Amino acid sequence: MSVYLCISVDCECDKGPGWRTQKPLSFAGVSSGIRDRLQPLFVRRRAKATYLLSTEVMRDPSSVETLRTLEGDAEFGTHLHGEFAEPGSFEPDVTVALQRDYSRDTEFEKLRSLTQLFRETFAHSPRSFRAGRFGIGRNSLELLESLGYSVDTSVTPHVDWSRSGAQGLSFRTAPTQPYWPLPSAPETVGPRSSLLEVPVTIRPSILSRIPVIGRLVEPRWLRPTRASVDELIRTASEEIDEARSVNPRRPVVLNTMFHNVEVIPNASPYARNDDEAAGILG
Repeated sequence: MSVYLCISVDCECDKGPGWRTQKPLSFAGVSSGIRDRLQPLFVRRRAKATYLLSTEVMRDPSSVETLRTLEGDAEFGTHLHGEFAEPGSFEPDVTVALQRDYSRDTEFEKLRSLTQLFRETFAHSPRSFRAGRFGIGRNSLELLESLGYSVDTSVTPHVDWSRSGAQGLSFRTAPTQPYWPLPSAPETVGPRSSLLEVPVTIRPSILSRIPVIGRLVEPRWLRPTRASVDELIRTASEEIDEARSVNPRRPVVLNTMFHNVEVIPNASPYARNDDEAAGILG
C-alpha cells in the first residue's frame, strides 16, 4: 500500500536559546522561514505542508499577509500556546503552559478564541490542531470536536513528558499510525468519532526495552532538527515496515514535525547560524 508523508510545522513568534521569546515580538520565522525557505522547498518537491498557527502569528498583520499570499498549496491549522490566547493572554518569556492543566471552561475559551481568530483571519474554519508542548488532556479532544476540528496531531508515541516537568503526560503506549482516539484518553484507541488522531512519527530507541534504563533513553523522532539524513531514513523505514506487518492493506502515514523558526538562524535553540539552518533545510 501507499506511504504518505505529512509535514506539520508549528508556527510561532521568533524564539532563541532555551525557547525564550524574543521581545519585542518578531516574526522572521514567517517571512524568511516560511515564505523564503520552507514554502519554495515544498513547491519544488510537490509537497503540501500543514502550518499550525499560534495566536501571536495571526495577530501580526505582516505575518497574516505573508501567509495569505504564499505561492503554492498549503493547509493552515491552529496551535495553542495558552499564554498567548484569550482569556488572560500575555507575552511569556517562555511558553510553559499545558492546556490540559487549565480548567475545562478555560481550556474551551482559549481554544474557542484561537479558532475564532483563525476564522476571522482566513474566512474559513481550521480543521487541524496541535497543542503547544503536546499538552492535550482528558477534555481536549472533545472540545476540539465541538469546535469543528477533524484532525489532532498532539500525540507523541513512546514519549513520557514527565521528565520535562509535565507529570502524568505520557504517550508511551499510543499507536504510531492514525487512529480514532478515546476522547478522555488521547493515547488510547476508542470508538470511531469525527476527530482523527495523526501522531507524530516517533520510534523507540533500541535500548528502550532494557528495564529502568530504557525509560531514560530518548526515542527517535522523524524530525530534521534531531537526526541525520540516514537516521531519518531508518526511522521512517522502521515505521513503514512495522505498520505493514500489522496491516499490509492499510496505507502508511508518516508525520514529521518541526517549527518554522528552526530553519532560520538565531530564532530557536537549533540553528545558531546560517550554516546550521541550511543543514536543517538540507
